[in-house]
Amino acid sequence: MSFRDLACEHLARYKVDVLGIKEDGLFHYRGLDIPKSHILPLARRDENIVKQFRASCWRSEYSKVKLHRYFHHLNSSQALCINLFYPLIVENALGLFPQFLGIPLNPVLLPQFEKESLLEVAARRTSFDFCLTLGAKSNIFVEVKYTEDGFGRAKNDKEHQIKFRETYLPLVKKSPFLVRECQDVAFFLSHYQVLRNLIHISTTDHIVLLFPSANAVVAREAVYARDRLLTDVGRAKLHIIFLEEFVRFLEGQCMDGPLDSYYKQFRAKYLPPETATNVLSLRPPTTRKAGAE
Repeated sequence: MSFRDLACEHLARYKVDVLGIKEDGLFHYRGLDIPKSHILPLARRDENIVKQFRASCWRSEYSKVKLHRYFHHLNSSQALCINLFYPLIVENALGLFPQFLGIPLNPVLLPQFEKESLLEVAARRTSFDFCLTLGAKSNIFVEVKYTEDGFGRAKNDKEHQIKFRETYLPLVKKSPFLVRECQDVAFFLSHYQVLRNLIHISTTDHIVLLFPSANAVVAREAVYARDRLLTDVGRAKLHIIFLEEFVRFLEGQCMDGPLDSYYKQFRAKYLPPETATNVLSLRPPTTRKAGAE
């Protein structure tokens, strides 16, 4: 059984056992409304935020973020991202994130969900799940995956070829962080989503790919991106992070406080024991130990 199937089965139980919701939500597909046990009824989508910080989140400025169409799916990566980072914002603990990555801390930390690219000149720009700005210039851009089947590709059609030439090729040509093959239209479109992320690597800006280690497809494609799409200097700016490791780190750093109990609830929702993987054996070489310089 795939990670997605195992996670959705777990989330279906979570919906009943923890949220007390027996009604299935609907998946709209090709004009049909298909009941799915891991989807919330649309009227109860707010409950996709873990209870401890739910009311606070929906009262905050972050409730104004544009929600994805499938936010009411319990396996929504957008909901996971908000559940992961919002409590750190509220509890003034955002510094734990760059500490985990081994990035020097800055006293000024500005978080943003659904951060749109400032590099791209296009009607539809890349949007990162989360961005943490350190001081005035340095950014940590985060792409979160949960049950997705890898990173998206794009059709090699006229529309995407034009967008590549007008939007992405000028950026790729200027980047010392991407290999030369990325200047080829077919190659770029075959790695479309991940390259749209990687073009934002700079001397000051980092990219984080964050996902459960048990999602083998995403893990394989992330390692491929690191090893085949980036130059040596580019690899130093990419952080491949397993969700289990980051949550374990947060649990260790937040013992005996409100975040200690919270991340146990987070783990119970998103990291079912049956999907546990030996993350130490899988940890990619570019992942740094917490607190490393």
